[in-house]
Amino acid sequence: MKRLKYPLLVLIVFSIILSEGIGQYLRLSKMVTLADKKIYPGTVYSCLYLKDLRKGGSKKDVPAANTHIHPDADAQNPQNDTEHKNTNEKDIETAEPLPFTTVDASYFDDALFIGDSRMVGLHDYAGLERATYYAEVGLTIYSLFDDEIATLADGSMGTLEQALTQKQFGKIYLMVGINELGTGTREKFFDTYRQAVERIRQLQPNALIFVQGILYVTEERSKSDAYINNPNIMQRNSDIATLANQKNIFYIDVNEIYSDGRGNLSTEYTFDNAHLKGACYGQWRTFLMEHGVVPEQKQ
Repeated sequence: MKRLKYPLLVLIVFSIILSEGIGQYLRLSKMVTLADKKIYPGTVYSCLYLKDLRKGGSKKDVPAANTHIHPDADAQNPQNDTEHKNTNEKDIETAEPLPFTTVDASYFDDALFIGDSRMVGLHDYAGLERATYYAEVGLTIYSLFDDEIATLADGSMGTLEQALTQKQFGKIYLMVGINELGTGTREKFFDTYRQAVERIRQLQPNALIFVQGILYVTEERSKSDAYINNPNIMQRNSDIATLANQKNIFYIDVNEIYSDGRGNLSTEYTFDNAHLKGACYGQWRTFLMEHGVVPEQKQ
C-alpha cells in the first residue's frame, strides 16, 4: 500500500469539506440561523454551532447579537411560533396609540432600567428603590448582551439575555449611546440599537419599552470634542425616536428638562460637563412620573 505524500494536507482538505457539508446541513435544517438572512460558507454555521455547544447552549440561548441557534430544531413547531407572532403583531398594529400620563412612584415597582453611567446615577440618586437596574459604567449598545450586568435568580451575575429569560417586567427603560460616539458609524449604531430593542421585545413581549434619548453634554464639552458632541447626539436621538410606535415602544427625552435652551446640557446640572449632579436626579424622577403609560385593561 502506497503512503500518501501529504497526509496532513489531505486531512486539512477533508476537514474543510466535512465542515462545509455539516454547516450547510445546519443552515438548511434551520438549526443555525443568522438574523441578517445572508448565506455564508458552511464552516461559519459549523463554528457557531460548536461555539454554542461549548457554552452549554439551549433553545433559549442566543450566544451572539445576530445569531440564533436551535440545537433541537426538529422539536420546534414553527407554524405555532409564526401564528403566535402574527397574532401579537396584529394586536399591536390595530391598537390605538397610548398617551403619556402622570403616575406615582409605585408605577416603577415592576420597571427595569438598563444603561450606562447615567442609569447608574439614576439608581443611586433618583429614589426609585423598588425598580430593578441592570446598569454599568461604560456600557454600550455593542456590549449590551455580552457584559454580565444583571443579578440572576441565584444571586450570581449574568448577561441581560439570561436575566430577561428568568424574569418578566412591566416596563423597561433603555439609555445607552454616549460611549458609542466615535465608535463605528451612525448607521451601525442605529442598526445594533434596533436589533437590541427587538430582542428585548421578544424576551419581554408584555413589557412597555421606553427608549430614552441620549443626554446632552455641555456646550464647552460639545465644542471641544470631535465625537462626543451635541450635533452627533441629536442625530442619534432622532434615529432612536423612530423606533417608537406609541403602542408598546415609546420615546422619551430627558433633555427637555436639562437643556440650556440651545441644545446643550445646562452647566448648573453637571459636575463634569457630561454627568448629572446627584441632587439633580430628582427632576429625572419627576419627568419619568409625568411620562407614564397605562394601557387599558382588556375586558
